Amino acid sequence: INVLEYDEYRLKLQGFEDSINDLRIHFDIAGAESEITKLEEQSAQPGFWDDMDNSQKVLQKTKQLKDKVEAFNSLVSKWEDTLVLIDLANEEND
Repeated sequence: INVLEYDEYRLKLQGFEDSINDLRIHFDIAGAESEITKLEEQSAQPGFWDDMDNSQKVLQKTKQLKDKVEAFNSLVSKWEDTLVLIDLANEEND
């Protein structure tokens, strides 16, 4: 692979940045993170475990939101890692 091909791959990957940001907004990642914080604060309150039905619902909702945020963050991390790998390979002509 030559330098031009690395640049092409990098440009293609950089082209996904807007799509990734659109996904962040569409899936309301910031809202999910905020709700996770609120739910975790709620679960730390005295008496939270007294109502098992409610506590289970809160824990399930927290897990769903965490799974969504973690999946999105994993996507972003892989995208960023790939950009770094392209740069490293380009520098090393590897």
